[in-house]
Amino acid sequence: MSETLTFQPLGPGPDYSNLDIWLPLLFHEAVLRGESVLKGKTFTNCRIQGPAVVVPISGCQFDACNMGSADGDMRNLMFQPLGPTRLTGAIPLSDCLFRRCDFVGVAYTGAPDFLEQLQGLPTGPGGGAPA
Repeated sequence: MSETLTFQPLGPGPDYSNLDIWLPLLFHEAVLRGESVLKGKTFTNCRIQGPAVVVPISGCQFDACNMGSADGDMRNLMFQPLGPTRLTGAIPLSDCLFRRCDFVGVAYTGAPDFLEQLQGLPTGPGGGAPA
């Protein structure tokens, strides 16, 4: 017996609270609205689910978030960009605030200073990263 999965639209926000958010769906909805960046969103007590790679490009904050299962080393959640100006396939974030969110199946990439800050975070609940 086959089962059909259906997804409820998440909508344009800008505020999301106490939700399970499949990040690829949220970005897909933004693209359908003509947006190329998830910008000015606030997420509170949400589970942010991948698979996804995010790139905080400016003004993002991660307050008291569980950044994901890193097996004791935050570098397990990070990708270093190789090209000088473009990241294809990553979900760009700008001016987003994440409060007490859990990230599942999400990896991070971006500018060297952001990756360095992320690398120094404790793993597990309560971490958080400026961007």
